[in-house]
Amino acid sequence: MTGPVDRGPGVPGGPRSAPGSGGEVADEATRWRAQFSDFGGRSYLDCAAQGPFPQETAEEVRRALRLKEHPEEIPDTLFEELPARARAAVARLIGCNPASIALGPGASHGLNLAARGLPLRRGDEALVSQGEFPAVLYPWLNLEADGVATRLVAPASGRIVDAATLVGAIGPRTRVIAVSLVAFSTGYRVDLQAIAAACREREIFLVVDGAQGIGALDFRVADDPIDVLAVSGYKWLLGPYGSGFTYVSPRVLERLRVPDANWLVIESARHLNRRSDPALKFSEGARRFDAPETASFLNLSALIASVEFVNRVRPPTIESHARRLLDRLLQGIETTRLRAASDLEPARRSTILSFEGPTLDDTRTIFRRLREKGVVVALRDNLIRVSPNIYNTPDDVARFLAAAAG
Repeated sequence: MTGPVDRGPGVPGGPRSAPGSGGEVADEATRWRAQFSDFGGRSYLDCAAQGPFPQETAEEVRRALRLKEHPEEIPDTLFEELPARARAAVARLIGCNPASIALGPGASHGLNLAARGLPLRRGDEALVSQGEFPAVLYPWLNLEADGVATRLVAPASGRIVDAATLVGAIGPRTRVIAVSLVAFSTGYRVDLQAIAAACREREIFLVVDGAQGIGALDFRVADDPIDVLAVSGYKWLLGPYGSGFTYVSPRVLERLRVPDANWLVIESARHLNRRSDPALKFSEGARRFDAPETASFLNLSALIASVEFVNRVRPPTIESHARRLLDRLLQGIETTRLRAASDLEPARRSTILSFEGPTLDDTRTIFRRLREKGVVVALRDNLIRVSPNIYNTPDDVARFLAAAAG
């Protein structure tokens, strides 16, 4: 992959130092760890909460801040160029046409876009798994005043609603299934292929929250016929908070209503010297669904740099590295009082694993001890969630096990 075009000093997207894109190396962490700041002596195992900036992204933010200090250097073309580069970067990431990408402040933007824009009628129904992340659920609950119902699907057993249970819950009124690619609390990777096949067979819209999977997993959107895929930028994409994208499939592009007619999604917005066009002619492709103020060069510059970094490392490399670390953790977990609370079937695993103690009090006590000893993990649904990325090493796993054992 060639480097970015030199746009001159002070303009986001100019030259930056970056690791090479050579062949495989034995230790991926050694190769990529130097591209991140240190974590203050801590072991940071919480990418599912917040992904750190690569150093090249931090440098890109500094370039963008300088532009805000010196607006005389901002070219008008930047507001067209940066969104185009962001679309191209995320399109490479998930394997789609850039014209299928809308930009916004996070996954919630795309999920609400689907809820407000899909052609749903009074009496229709959306299916959502019980225990889903609230961002997946609330946009559909918000449609109740319009007569669209939301039905929660309970797990057949345990914590997890699998594909068979979700598909089995489809009824005559079901028009939408909304689901996370990866469950936020357990790391369960849903069988999207099975759900997508059922949706296509029954003419049901499939809306997916990819916040906990895209950037970390070997994923191509063409493999599963998804209608809308909403992704946050600040987790596994290693981008800034308040950034993200939404993939809109060609199947629903012309059926999805534009909920926010901000001026930058109108075709005439490309020509800043013209008066407003009284005709409401939306831009071609999914850019018509861009959130207002999407062309923020502060956020977009950072998102582009981070997604380009992830593309260079490659999600399959990130996934295999993280899973090797989690396998080490599983091998040593018997030295602690913890046990795995995640589904360990290989096809259902992601880059997240969760653990629990014999009792809830034990789980909370061990979580506090981990944090006190410099191991940064999360407590979600009363489970200790571990989510490593390319910058983590076996030493981080050893530190977790030692701290958890007391």
